[in-house]
Amino acid sequence: MKDLNINCVRTSHYPPTPKFIQMCDEIGLYVICETDIETHGFVRRLPNVPYGYDPEDNIWPACTPEWKKEHVERMQRMVEYYKNNVSVIMWSTGNESAHGPNHVEMIKWTRKRDNTRLIHCEDASRKGQFHNADVYSGMYFSFDELERAALSNDINMPVFLCEYAHAMGNGPGDVYDYNELFDKYPKLIGGCIWEWADHVVSVEEVQKYGGDFEGELTNDDNFCCDGLVFADRSLKAGSLEAKAAYQPIKTEYEDGKLTVYNRLDFTNLDEFSFTYWIETDGCRKEETEIILSAAPHTTTEIAISYEPVKCHYGVYLKGELKKDEKVYAVVEHELPSDSFDSNHCVNLAVFTEDKRNIYVSGEKFHYTFSKHYGMFTSLIVDGKEQFFGVPKISAFRAPTDNERNIKQFWLNMNVWEGENLDCAFTKVYDCRVEDGKIIVEGALAGVSRIPVFKYILQITILENGQVDFKLSGDIRKDARWLQRLGYEFELPKDANTFTYYGKGPIESYQDMCHWASIGMYESTAEKEYVNYVYPQEHGNHNKIKMLRIGNLEFVSEQGMEIQVSEYSTHALLKATHTDELVKDGKVHLRIDYKGSGLGSASCGPELSEKYRLSEKKIS
Repeated sequence: MKDLNINCVRTSHYPPTPKFIQMCDEIGLYVICETDIETHGFVRRLPNVPYGYDPEDNIWPACTPEWKKEHVERMQRMVEYYKNNVSVIMWSTGNESAHGPNHVEMIKWTRKRDNTRLIHCEDASRKGQFHNADVYSGMYFSFDELERAALSNDINMPVFLCEYAHAMGNGPGDVYDYNELFDKYPKLIGGCIWEWADHVVSVEEVQKYGGDFEGELTNDDNFCCDGLVFADRSLKAGSLEAKAAYQPIKTEYEDGKLTVYNRLDFTNLDEFSFTYWIETDGCRKEETEIILSAAPHTTTEIAISYEPVKCHYGVYLKGELKKDEKVYAVVEHELPSDSFDSNHCVNLAVFTEDKRNIYVSGEKFHYTFSKHYGMFTSLIVDGKEQFFGVPKISAFRAPTDNERNIKQFWLNMNVWEGENLDCAFTKVYDCRVEDGKIIVEGALAGVSRIPVFKYILQITILENGQVDFKLSGDIRKDARWLQRLGYEFELPKDANTFTYYGKGPIESYQDMCHWASIGMYESTAEKEYVNYVYPQEHGNHNKIKMLRIGNLEFVSEQGMEIQVSEYSTHALLKATHTDELVKDGKVHLRIDYKGSGLGSASCGPELSEKYRLSEKKIS
């Protein structure tokens, strides 16, 4: 936790082992110490009772005199046990157990026994009786809701999110934005990500979860697999995204000056070392290591010596804040540069065609373009076929855990609701050669659905074999936002190794990319796999300018997103456990215009509008 810049733990939903609190005392972690009162299940006690908190109904233990002694006794037990531990900064009355007279008695006793710490009771805030506690607490506020709380004149106390950014599966994708708001408004004192680690039982190296064992009367399926780290405490991209969101410094670059702001409350930056360098097309120049001096919540400046240079992909100022060889913060700013004109071929290739296909050949290449599919059916380079099957335009990826509440609107899960994008087809209305270019007018639609995307694809082929794609079109106005939009390719198994320039080496998405760094990377399809408990979308990289894989090179000046995998999208969709994943002997490649972010809507709010692929005009 300390390595990830975390400084606070809520011991949900019960007091922890004493050894944990002792460790927090020693290494410096704030603790919201929570008593073991959890009656969440009462929100669904009857089939005809809607989900919600109704503590006025005296069936809730918080409201019944018979349970008063047990409520107060559990609070007493916790306070007496941990009263001398300096890491404990708040006493919490429990989790999602509504708020009734028995909680009030717990709070009264605690204030009389220990008036040195704050009282936390999220359910008091939920009920509107938040002045019974000392902080206004909430769960999974949207960004707008959190900002309203920060500006509200009715809330005259610190605002604390006892849960936010649900870290289930591939995610969380929104933790950085929450922390931008924490920094912006002094009233917001932070929050706790749900939760620390996945909970699984490993059976023959396969991670099992609810429903996998005989004799279970009830279970929550894989909802126990929602950790910021994996069950073995190894890190994922979401772990490093939290580290970036919490990192000790913020930086800005302008006109040769790097301004460094110290976000820490007690520590001068001179306890760290700061190393910075300039990187051109992924090539690192000489590093400079200095000691910064900036008291808490102050800034310092570094003069950066740089004259604009020519590059193919980009020039970046990068830096790292280190202590004892551990990196606690990363810095990245794009610098002004001039681009090389890397393409000297301007002559168009010569086409031949028949009723079904368009053909083009040149030195070391022969391409076949199908008028029926509106796409290449063969790309032969150096005498070798580059494709299995036909590349296809698509708007679907294997849903993440955080897309569990919206995936039915994309998938063929029932006959009425979804766009059926997991079983989509293209329709070609017209395919012609015009002014030396191939023009395709087409549409993408889920089976038995009206098109979700109508497009014009313009393909230019130069005599050196280069193929320029220009895709433009319209998303149907009443269609929901899409997971992604781009092309899927199936490549031979020996195209396993690839090189790319863009965000890496960890996976990155629109809203989960702050620890990933732009550079030149090498990887393999096997290395890109991420062992999420429930197989799902993984391995995406954004802000990609170039990808080399097999005998192919993909380039985008405006940037693209890519994914390389040993597994097809449908293999990931079908599997519910990792041992059910089946390789088909191909390398699966995605080249995307854009992909939507991840968010944390498995428990939290819907994905923020700014991270959705929701635009209606595509180019």
